[in-house]
Amino acid sequence: MKIVLLFFCGILGLILLLLFLLITSTIKLNVEKVNISNYENGFKKNKLVKEFRIYVELHLFGKIKIAKIKISKKLIEKINEKNNIKDLKKDVELAKKVNIFEVLKLLKPKLEKLNLITEIGTEDVMITVFLVTFISTIVSCICRSASQEKVKFNIMPLYKFGNSINFKLNCIINVKMVHIIYVIYILLKKGMIKNERTSNRRSYDYSYE
Repeated sequence: MKIVLLFFCGILGLILLLLFLLITSTIKLNVEKVNISNYENGFKKNKLVKEFRIYVELHLFGKIKIAKIKISKKLIEKINEKNNIKDLKKDVELAKKVNIFEVLKLLKPKLEKLNLITEIGTEDVMITVFLVTFISTIVSCICRSASQEKVKFNIMPLYKFGNSINFKLNCIINVKMVHIIYVIYILLKKGMIKNERTSNRRSYDYSYE
């Protein structure tokens, strides 16, 4: 009986230790290079160029790196398998329901550096305006945690070229796991996270090709 009790106490202690390590850890998103473009310098390209070099790192106590995962181009393309402007409209409507200021306030992201160029346009002017405003809002909120010397960004709408994009990003962002867990809990509680997408639909992408 004592052995069984000690076994369960050991399991419980291990679970509590893992939870402690989880909530005291930090997620570092290291975007070395993201380039998505079918438009540049006033000309629209015939093909959408996609280049990715992204790493997700787990740091214990925000200092000791214990894991590093490379997010490959194949994985991103596997997640995003279809081009559908109707799906984009649904995502826009869902994004409008989320208080982005409140989410960022709860996440408390810390920006180490940012280099961003975004030129974006869709066949729907209202969606274009919303996306530019949405991206600008997110960037402005995140940039509050970084010195101005480490931040460079330019976000512009495109109205003459239909579905077009020129997106170039290099940044490092840190977010504590405890804040991520809390935000997920809040969104679940408010019903903002739902299984509304099928496995082969695309999120935040357009029919550029």
